[in-house]
Amino acid sequence: MKDDTQLYIKVMEEARDRLNFVKSLPARNASTGIEIIDKELVFLQLRMILELIAFASLTANREKFAAAHEKFATFWRAKNMLQDLEKINPDFYPVPIKPPQLQPDGTKHCPTVDGFLTKDDFVSLYDVTGDFLHVRNPFSTQDPVIRMRYNVRQWLERIQVLLALHIMRLVDGKLWIVEVPEQGPVKMYLAEPRAEQAAG
Repeated sequence: MKDDTQLYIKVMEEARDRLNFVKSLPARNASTGIEIIDKELVFLQLRMILELIAFASLTANREKFAAAHEKFATFWRAKNMLQDLEKINPDFYPVPIKPPQLQPDGTKHCPTVDGFLTKDDFVSLYDVTGDFLHVRNPFSTQDPVIRMRYNVRQWLERIQVLLALHIMRLVDGKLWIVEVPEQGPVKMYLAEPRAEQAAG
């Protein structure tokens, strides 16, 4: 389990660093000089971040996933991976939370937050990044305009909210509480749900 937690932290750090890179581009006035390539650079990073989120979820559920899929180490399609993970652990997706609040009985309650990258958002953005990163067939009669649910800044914000402080629920019911600051080391705390929560 220790190796899994360290790998999860490493993946989260890479996702955070890529997120910070994209957020920093406007301030840097960075450009290749070709607008479409600038856009592709941004959407390539967004695609990488999504794949890192998927692989992090896989890391947290590695043993069960490996048991169900002999070739799990060769999986690379993030969207398909999420679908398979959901069959094994319906609660595999990160749950963004506010800082834990101490309760009168000594337990800690973690309120959830809104405005994060949902599973539906994930699939939507994953498809959008694919549209940007694949050359359009010049003979296609489909509308060349790529429609997005949110603009890039909003996508970045939703990813940030998802990862900043989140719970990763393992198949065995145990929890990882993961803090991903904008700078500095990612921190992880191990926790277990209360008996009645676990039963529910």
